[in-house]
Amino acid sequence: MADPRSAPDGYGFDRFLQARRCYGPDFSSDGTRVVFIADLTGVPQAFSIPSGGGWPDQLTFTDDRVGLISAGPRQSHFIVGADSQGDENIQLFLLDSRLVMERLTAATSAMHPFGGWSPDGRCIAYASNARDPSVFDVIVQDLATREARTVVHGDGQLYAEGWSPDGQRLIISRVESSANTDLCEVDLNTGDQRLLTAHNGAARFLSPSYRPGRDSLLALSDLESEYLALREFDRRTGRWTIVLEDDWDIEGFAVSPDGRRIAVVTNVAGYSELAIFDVATGRRRPVEIPRGVIARSFVGNWRDRLVWSPDGRRLAFSLTTPRTTQNIWLADPETGAAWQITHATVGGIPTDLLVDPEVVHYPSFDQRQIPAFLYRPHGAAADAPGPAVIYVHGGPESQTRPAFDPVIQYLAYRGYIVLAPNIRGSTGYGNTYTHLDDIEHRMDAVADVKAAAEWLVRTRTAHRDRIAIMGGSYGGFVVLAALAVYPELWAAGVDLYGIANFVSFMERTHPFRRRHRAAEYGSLEEHRDLLERISPIGRIHRITAPLFVVHGENDIRVPITEAEQVVSALRRRGVPVDFVRLSDEGHGIVRLKNKLAVYPAIAEFLDRYVRDRQEVLQ
Repeated sequence: MADPRSAPDGYGFDRFLQARRCYGPDFSSDGTRVVFIADLTGVPQAFSIPSGGGWPDQLTFTDDRVGLISAGPRQSHFIVGADSQGDENIQLFLLDSRLVMERLTAATSAMHPFGGWSPDGRCIAYASNARDPSVFDVIVQDLATREARTVVHGDGQLYAEGWSPDGQRLIISRVESSANTDLCEVDLNTGDQRLLTAHNGAARFLSPSYRPGRDSLLALSDLESEYLALREFDRRTGRWTIVLEDDWDIEGFAVSPDGRRIAVVTNVAGYSELAIFDVATGRRRPVEIPRGVIARSFVGNWRDRLVWSPDGRRLAFSLTTPRTTQNIWLADPETGAAWQITHATVGGIPTDLLVDPEVVHYPSFDQRQIPAFLYRPHGAAADAPGPAVIYVHGGPESQTRPAFDPVIQYLAYRGYIVLAPNIRGSTGYGNTYTHLDDIEHRMDAVADVKAAAEWLVRTRTAHRDRIAIMGGSYGGFVVLAALAVYPELWAAGVDLYGIANFVSFMERTHPFRRRHRAAEYGSLEEHRDLLERISPIGRIHRITAPLFVVHGENDIRVPITEAEQVVSALRRRGVPVDFVRLSDEGHGIVRLKNKLAVYPAIAEFLDRYVRDRQEVLQ
């Protein structure tokens, strides 16, 4: 295969990283404009565009990322959410028609996830851990007086989720773990709370929304089921019934303003399918969208969602495909037609140079079939093994999706085979699969990447001596664990803000996340021995492959001390290790200037130790 560096149309990593994204849409109160978040300036900011399409106007001008913009129901005001240098301490601002931002939340060292506008537009609800970093209270703030009152004193991870149509009640979610949530309703006049989701065992109740015209609410739940289904709670009887279910997760929905239709997104093997459900007839009308992924979010922090226009004639959402970046789309619920209204590009790179993944399955140690997306470079011969990168997602309760990823696309363009597996513990394939890696089964997930490397070799897809492993967050743990447990398999590794020591991680992660993470990994009180045994730092002496490590200094989820432990131990042993500290990032790499510094360096590292390794071996 030709080296793209010498090709006439050769593009550097910087061009791939210039791809922009538009997401998080909402309609203005009169429906004439769509507001959204985009990284057009290099740092995510809020923008506005006519709902009929046109040139976007920038609404915010901050040095830090804006993660949310929400339109008020009866006025030309917006709520904006932003943090500072990736610290996730979300602050809420009121943005007026003059584009002046006024801070509403005073505690700059606390998080304030937004919970929605009251129906009359006079108040907003949000959560806050200002009183105690380990728990969240629920706050209602009057926008005329700026008075903020606590309506629920939390003893855990609580979020405001939405207002009743009369503005007298709030739905609140309580997150015990990624697999277990509850919903309750609080009366804002009396403070009385009603639990809506009494259940035994783990179950999720997500994206609650009151149903217009009925004394009920809708939510997604996997109660006593493998998959998320759309369910309705009757407030009079206290019973949940199934409205829609499928053999895959229904992962998103939005009810039209008149309550007659429900937009529904189903996750089918990683791809999104969008349909309009007619309540009266029970029919689903498919919406014709490109084969890709509609972004979604359930609780906490930033949100990306389906949203109806105030008149119910349009539906807005963000969509990405493997070869096109995230953009804002509108759909006509009557015809099922959909069209794009923003036009962020992939750095001007012709889409025919990008690749679509193949959906593959490979057997692991127990013969379980592991789903994965395989990206083959253009022109790669089927029986000519090449350099490969196994790309592991974070979470672990997450899923690799066929969305545009500039890193994966550049690696494929550079000549690498990229295999992105959804190892056990991933979501999207049923609850049984998601829980296969819990606590004492953690290393079974690491064995799945061993099986991935062996499958690549066995099928003559990858060269035995030129396979790297790369991942971020929990995926970074998998990288470190795989390098330590199966050192003979790897030519190199890339650890992006990963966990090296579960004990120090649990001790130092942000207090509000500790109980949440203990449900997945095990607690320090009950499982300390196990956490020590599975920590890569305990086997760091077995790592021989060169390693590239990246970590943000402001990471509250996986503190940078995790990276420092690995780098120090490897350097003492003389193992090649490159370490990039990012002083203005948290959990992830958000700023374009940092992406332009980090990812080309990773590409050079992989070329040196993986792609060009054959020359060294010869």
